Amino acid sequence: MSVKVKKNINKKSILIFGITGQDGSLLAKYYIDKKFTVYGVVTSKKFSPRNLKKLNITNKVKLFYCFNFDEKKIKKIINKSKCSYIYLLSGVSSVKLSEKLKYETIISNNLILIEILQILTFENLKKIKVFNASSGEIFGDNKGANNENSKINPLSYYALAKAISLEISRAYREQFKLKVYNGILFNHESLLRPKNYVVRKIISGANDIFNKKINELKIGNTEVYRDWGWAPEYVKIIYKIMNTVEPSDYIIATGKITKLDYIITKVFNHYKISKKTYLKKSNKLKRKLEPMQIKADITKLKKKLKYAPKILIDKIIPFIIVDEKK
Repeated sequence: MSVKVKKNINKKSILIFGITGQDGSLLAKYYIDKKFTVYGVVTSKKFSPRNLKKLNITNKVKLFYCFNFDEKKIKKIINKSKCSYIYLLSGVSSVKLSEKLKYETIISNNLILIEILQILTFENLKKIKVFNASSGEIFGDNKGANNENSKINPLSYYALAKAISLEISRAYREQFKLKVYNGILFNHESLLRPKNYVVRKIISGANDIFNKKINELKIGNTEVYRDWGWAPEYVKIIYKIMNTVEPSDYIIATGKITKLDYIITKVFNHYKISKKTYLKKSNKLKRKLEPMQIKADITKLKKKLKYAPKILIDKIIPFIIVDEKK
């Protein structure tokens, strides 16, 4: 017997797929502070509650576990949560890892999305708003600044997965009139970032060199430029986006790009260690196809939301350094 989804929803209830990741945990904290009931869906058996613990919200969220993208289970979760907002933040999120886990990357970023959009369409739950997290990586090596209508040009399996999710969301919004919002997020950091992400890796490595725990830091291509923002600020932007009336796509970025080598220099100078002595460039860590620059045009963000990110990379680095030294 198929599971029917109840039509009653709670305007102060949200459901986050991928709640234990950086963005999911920060979003949960933000909504808890606004007195929402927060439900989270854990989609990987390898999950860690580390981020929830760090934010001191472990006992303030209600968790469901869904490892096999089962439609009946997802319906039950939507039923129990009575959510008015669904956030899709789960899936393989590392560009490097996506090259090894090609199939898993595509599936993890899109199958739950399709299941949810199917449920909302055919159960007539069109009042529920959905946020899908895409990525600035979808633009690849496009020239100039990318806006919401720029050419999609993925150069990795992660970027491909995020490009597919963007197009799926757009299709359901146009064809079935669902309230689906796409956030095209460029790089964003926080104190929750794991050490395999490059900014945290650089700071953690420099800290370990300073404390004589290691004697070198290996990095791939240091000549790339990226747009780095502050994840807690991006969560506020996502909240603003989801409170707009008309579902749409939004670039979420600072509009400023920074060379990776600049970050390395700034961090090494802080620790007073020699980049020439301790930094080792590794060809093995370089991507096969890597965009040298990915620029963002945030005109729509500033025009529609009257907001532009204020926390840029020069402020972000000291935040993470302080946390690393704890």
